[in-house]
Amino acid sequence: MSMRHKRHRGPVVTINWNTTLEVKTRVAVGSGARHKLNSVLAQIGSGRRVLLICQPSTAVHWLRDVMAVLPSEDFQVTTLEVPDGEACKTPEWLIRVWEHLQDRKFERKDTVVALGGGSVSDLAGFAASTYMRGLNLVLLPTSLLAQVDAAIGGKTGINLSAGKNLAGSFYFPKAVIADSEMLVSLPQKQLISGLGEIYKYALIEDTVAKHTDYEVGPRSLLELLEAMAGHTLTAEDPSLGGIISSCIKMKLFVVGKDPHESGLRRCLNLGHTLGHALEKMGDYSLSHGEAVAIGLVADTKLSVDQKRIEKDSLKRLQQMLEKAGLPTKVPSAFRAEKLIEAMSMDKKRDGDKIKLVLPQAKLGQVELDVPISPDDLARVI
Repeated sequence: MSMRHKRHRGPVVTINWNTTLEVKTRVAVGSGARHKLNSVLAQIGSGRRVLLICQPSTAVHWLRDVMAVLPSEDFQVTTLEVPDGEACKTPEWLIRVWEHLQDRKFERKDTVVALGGGSVSDLAGFAASTYMRGLNLVLLPTSLLAQVDAAIGGKTGINLSAGKNLAGSFYFPKAVIADSEMLVSLPQKQLISGLGEIYKYALIEDTVAKHTDYEVGPRSLLELLEAMAGHTLTAEDPSLGGIISSCIKMKLFVVGKDPHESGLRRCLNLGHTLGHALEKMGDYSLSHGEAVAIGLVADTKLSVDQKRIEKDSLKRLQQMLEKAGLPTKVPSAFRAEKLIEAMSMDKKRDGDKIKLVLPQAKLGQVELDVPISPDDLARVI
């Protein structure tokens, strides 16, 4: 006869643990803002060790200028150059950053500074968030796209073979310094790429204003962009500073309301699901802003097909983007089924459908989490 041991089962105790996330990021915007880096590091209580991560294309223009702001008697500054573009956002380069920090005995009070575009911010942020479970992070974005988007909001990440930004974290920088003077070194193509993200903000502005304390100006961002569309964009454009500030304010209001993308923050994904797939499938031959612009048009086409928005709105958006120098169609070299497969690897999938943000009623308003079938995507692509 066998005997079965009877385990004592006591009562299950539930502990309610309520926490409040406070997002505190200093943002300095304007011409010459980079000269505040020294005082910003003092304000955040940085240790003496500072790692400045940059790319060759940025270092040649700005590294010496930024280093001059950090006196050796106050800080021990080391630099690490990583490859240009998305090539730096790999597990291998993440490990190299970790090892650099370890070799130089960085402690949790020390600081990582990212000098460059969005890819540098993503890599540096992920490294800072994970080394010793968190170092100080300061972002000094030098591209238009990074100043209005990548450096704002606390998303970090690297790319995996299956897709873009599949490994990452939410980690808010202690400070962001957006210096409009640093845009003068940008090639025209990169300036135009930044417009892709700015148009995204224009297409969500009314929704952001409805759900936060953000206020739309006398002219909407979309109207300002429409007025600029026929002119060649330059870093000295007098309206660019105000546009950058509007985008930063909009994202800060959204992130303050929804830091971890559980609701409203998903509006920032407009145009990005197809955009990320285009970047990945094209081995990043399309810039992020170009890919997002194509995604914005595709999402608006889906809205037209579903009778969420009038066809005239699609035509208006296409004309603005084309005048600005941004693409509006999926290049013929891309196969629809491969793009949809890449989109299905995105973080926003829902079973066999993909949840998208779609324009709703008029340009400026969006609806979140609209499930779209592969067949509907194929027709649009």
